[in-house]
Amino acid sequence: MSSPLSSRSLPAAAVDAAAMDEALDFPNCDPVPMTWEQLQVYDGRIEYWDAALKTAWVLRDGAGIRHEAPCNVLSELLSRVALERGARIRCFGNAFLMVRDGEGRPSKIMCGDQTVYLDPGPFRHSTDSDAVVIGSDRLPDVVLEVDHTTDIRRGKLKLYESWGFPEIWVETPDAPSRSRPRAVRRGLTIYVLEEGRYRESAASLAFPGWGAASIHLALNEQELSAATLKELARLGRILGRARGTGPDDDPQLGGHRRWAHRRGLMAGLAEGREQGLAEGREQGLAEGRAQMIAEQCVTLGKLAERKFGADAANQLVSVLEASADSERLAQAWGWVMDCGDGEELLARLAPWRDKR
Repeated sequence: MSSPLSSRSLPAAAVDAAAMDEALDFPNCDPVPMTWEQLQVYDGRIEYWDAALKTAWVLRDGAGIRHEAPCNVLSELLSRVALERGARIRCFGNAFLMVRDGEGRPSKIMCGDQTVYLDPGPFRHSTDSDAVVIGSDRLPDVVLEVDHTTDIRRGKLKLYESWGFPEIWVETPDAPSRSRPRAVRRGLTIYVLEEGRYRESAASLAFPGWGAASIHLALNEQELSAATLKELARLGRILGRARGTGPDDDPQLGGHRRWAHRRGLMAGLAEGREQGLAEGREQGLAEGRAQMIAEQCVTLGKLAERKFGADAANQLVSVLEASADSERLAQAWGWVMDCGDGEELLARLAPWRDKR
């Protein structure tokens, strides 16, 4: 279909209005006569609706699993980023994006596949529909479009640009489609708005440093890889530092971390007391405490080795054994749980190492 506006018969009253949108094209969509009232109760998947034309462009192949999967996976990925950041990230799905006319009536509507708000706050919907109203409501930080059988560059991207959306991700899944336009290739493209025009970007601005290739990989993985999980944690820490929050501010993750920390300390103290008494009254509590610290150093070293590698773990244990300080040991437990990589752990350890 070269142009949906000219390839199908439109109502006679819409012929003049069609000239306004003659540059827009919605591949693999069918124009269907539809009023605003009909649109509100329509149960199918639309790409675009124009009040003047009384027409909606309906996705021909529907919204199957392969089209919907990236939208749901993105929501899952951002939930993990939000846990690390310590603040919610909201995904509102296939929301109406609405332009009103001069009298406040719905004029044009587009549907994004996934709308993302980094800081949603009290989200206000339009009074007459669940819509994001252009020029009135705050726009999403990111909109994800899935080009499984479509090509938004020929229509929707032009509208996103003219309506001022700051960042659009266009994902074409690795899974093939027989009706996919030939010009569409698998992968993810990021468009960021600069001075009213879109430019392609190798990485997201809303999620600093998250590259297009990494996002595409994460959206198409059957199981989340170690590299993806590390990247999500990095993004969460960056976004958290910007707003002064972290994992401990998340009610669920923070509670788990505090419980694990207390449980580890209590177990270590109990083991130390039992070992001290077993070795005799003359050795006293001081020796039992030292034994407890030594055992905890070994346990913590094994955990650090699994998470950061042998070199970082050996340096950590060496410093802790030399100081034999229970307060340092308790602090080191928190570091091993908090740090994202060995470099961060060694950076925190440096002041102790220098004072030995």
